[in-house]
Amino acid sequence: MKKVVVTFLATFLMILLLTMKAPVALAKANELQQLIDNTSKGDTLQLEGKVYEGNVVIKQPITIIGEEGTVIEGDRTGNVIEIEADNVTLDTLEVLGSGMSRDSREEYSGIRVMGNNATIQNVKVTESFHGILLNRIDNTTMKNMTITGEKTENLSQQGNGIHILRSSNNVIEDSFISGFRDGVYIEYSDNNSVNNNTMRDTRYGMHYMYSDYNSFENNKFVHNIGGAAIMHSDYITLENNEFSFNQGSRSFGLLIQTSREVHALNNEFHLNQRGLLIEHSTGNHIESNEFFKNTIGIEVWASAISNVFSKNIFSKNSNQVLTVGKNADNSWSDMFGNGNYWDEPMLDLDEDGIGDIPFEYTSSLGDLIEKSDELAYLFLNSPAVQVYEKTNDVLGNQDVMALDEYPLILEREKDYSLLIATVATAVIISGIYFLIKRRKKAHK
Repeated sequence: MKKVVVTFLATFLMILLLTMKAPVALAKANELQQLIDNTSKGDTLQLEGKVYEGNVVIKQPITIIGEEGTVIEGDRTGNVIEIEADNVTLDTLEVLGSGMSRDSREEYSGIRVMGNNATIQNVKVTESFHGILLNRIDNTTMKNMTITGEKTENLSQQGNGIHILRSSNNVIEDSFISGFRDGVYIEYSDNNSVNNNTMRDTRYGMHYMYSDYNSFENNKFVHNIGGAAIMHSDYITLENNEFSFNQGSRSFGLLIQTSREVHALNNEFHLNQRGLLIEHSTGNHIESNEFFKNTIGIEVWASAISNVFSKNIFSKNSNQVLTVGKNADNSWSDMFGNGNYWDEPMLDLDEDGIGDIPFEYTSSLGDLIEKSDELAYLFLNSPAVQVYEKTNDVLGNQDVMALDEYPLILEREKDYSLLIATVATAVIISGIYFLIKRRKKAHK
């Protein structure tokens, strides 16, 4: 009988505790939303360094600032934070736990921005399908953020770090983005600036579609399948960016596809499968970039015409330039007579910094890639391909990949040891000559 009573009391106490705890949990779930709703228009809400439960909606212009350790965690069914008002600022927060399903009415995100003039800074976003999503709004500033995706076997199951749709005049700077399908995806959005960011371990570090007059400077695109892809977009400026270690059978540092008036200036392309890939594009300017130790420095398809390549440095690439298809009508020097720097010995007898004769870069691999349905990419570094190239070179079966009318000469430090050795050799030869001549005279 005592056992029955004890069991009954234990069960009763457990039920009582559960019913007492339920209102507390509900209060915690509503706490942050209540704080937001109670903050007057234009005021600042200061959050403690603890975990708050989302999902929350911001419907009026306020500033939310967290202490160190402030976390807003969603219930993994929707957006963690929705910004519906203009002029909202989020500062010093960690946001995590959006819905991950692609079968829902919308694709969810850690922060969804639906109001103009938002500022998001010093924010970390994790465990979310999209990190930040902008849709049909303008003038959002995002800076000093860390946005990391879920570790999935297939990047296509993950959303984008920053997803921008039909939104213009936005700024992304000083941020780190990794582990997403695309680090930054921009579609039908003009006049955006992306500066001083690092995108790595993504499908494309940056992906532009139908977006004009955008610029990105001083970014690093490292260890992606594709560093950056510009598609169907015009008047894009890329300056002082680094495209490195983007490797795979079809990888590239930068892709320019079906685009015009793209200006790529002073960028570094190091150790990529292909530094730059350009196709179906016209009127683009590729100037003063460095292509170093890529499997292919620049790959140009026959569909790319009237593009200008000038003052670029090609150094230690397995293949400096490959033209796939017929030789496209592009220029390898600009209107001012500036060609490119090639990793080849050249004569410059008049010392004007320009090679005395035009430079032709030849290869037989462009034809091989086209005929093999691009399977040749898998074997570009194999000894068999190198033998193929050497054989075609001997047989004279190589095609001109690039014709540079005004090849530039790299300025190198003068090697005085070579000069001294040359003079010494000349002196020795002259001495031997005079000794032999003197002996002949003595024997007479």
